[in-house]
Order: sequence, then C-alpha cells, then structure tokens
Amino acid sequence: MPLLKADFHIHTSEDPEDTIRYSATDLIDRAQRHGYSVLAITNHNSCVYNGYLRDYAKERGIVLIPGMEATIQGRHVLLLNFDFATINPSRLKELYDLKDRNNLIIAPHPYFPSTVALRALFRKNIRLFDAVELSHHYCPSIDFNKRALELARQYGLPVVGTSDAHQRCQFNTTYSLIEADPDTGAIIEAIKRGKVKVITKPLPLSLLIRINMVMFLRNHIIKR
Repeated sequence: MPLLKADFHIHTSEDPEDTIRYSATDLIDRAQRHGYSVLAITNHNSCVYNGYLRDYAKERGIVLIPGMEATIQGRHVLLLNFDFATINPSRLKELYDLKDRNNLIIAPHPYFPSTVALRALFRKNIRLFDAVELSHHYCPSIDFNKRALELARQYGLPVVGTSDAHQRCQFNTTYSLIEADPDTGAIIEAIKRGKVKVITKPLPLSLLIRINMVMFLRNHIIKR
C-alpha cells in the first residue's frame, strides 16, 4: 500500500475571508514540486473545488478532495467531501446527521487562542469528529496542540498533520502520510482507521512571530 503525502487544511487566494497571495493552481503546482499526492483546499465558508481544479491536480499526480473550513456556531470545523450546501452554520449538532463513510470531519486547532477555536465544544462533541488536527503553528516553547493531542489519545481519534497555510512559508512544514490507494474514498477510510502518520517539527520562534505579523497586517491593516 503506498504512503500518500497529504495536507487537508490549506487556504488560497480564492478565500473570501483572508488575504492570500497564491491561487489554487499555484498551490497545486507547489504541492507537485514537494511530492504531495493528496490535497484539500479548505477556504473559509467557501468550496473552491471544481472539475477544472480536480483535473488540473490529477494531471500532476494529486488527488484533490473537496474541502471547506466552515464556521458553525461561530467555531471552525474542517469538512471534507461534503455537500456543502446542506451545512447549517448555526447548529454544530446537525453535522451528526450528515456524517457518512464518504466524508470526513476534522477538529482544526481546537485549543488555539482564537475566538473561532472549538475549545469546550470539541470535548462536548467528541464523537462528531473523525480526526483531530496537529497544526504546524507551534514552536518548542509555544504549542497549543498539546491538549487536543491528549484528548485524541484519550478517545482514540486519529491525528492528521496540516499546514493551515495562509502563506507560502507555512506549506510543507507539517503534513500527513496516508496508507491508502490514491482515491478519495480510500483516503477517507484510511484516515478513519488511523492509517496516518504525522510528519512535523516545531517552527523557529522567529518564523512563528513573522507568520503572525504578516497575517495580522494583511487581514487587519492592508485589507482595509
């Protein structure tokens, strides 16, 4: 069974809520250069997936999975391979009725210091989630992933490594290796069965600070 290099949490310039300097096709080209086999572009409350991008990725040896970082009850949830038109942004519990073997619900950065992090809603709805994110966004002295990883171990949830990339320098810093055939259904099934390995290393504190500063400037200063 091949090991597929994958990232399931990435943003592109098509994102309606953040200022990002590379497009979906730019990202796919970059992913090809880094040896990725699987991507999910997860823009905020918007699915950029279409037939053109699917084929563009396929021509470069990449399985592109439809994705979205949805805001539900004011909190972020990663949704893969959904009918996104059916998502009710006001009620997290309605996702239970939409769960099936062909889609994936990931808890992104559950305990990061953000108003959109799941926090208490993560444990309260622990059975809703198929996997937990280990975000690249940490350094040796600052790591908000730890509590989420503890709960993942406690409840037997798989962990996926992602870049949550908004800037080029974030991509390929943390990723997943999936033991599956290069097919959307097989990839989702493999994650749910825990056939995933996270490749990660902490960022230098200086890079972590720079990433935060650039994101703040782009979304709160330049965007205005």
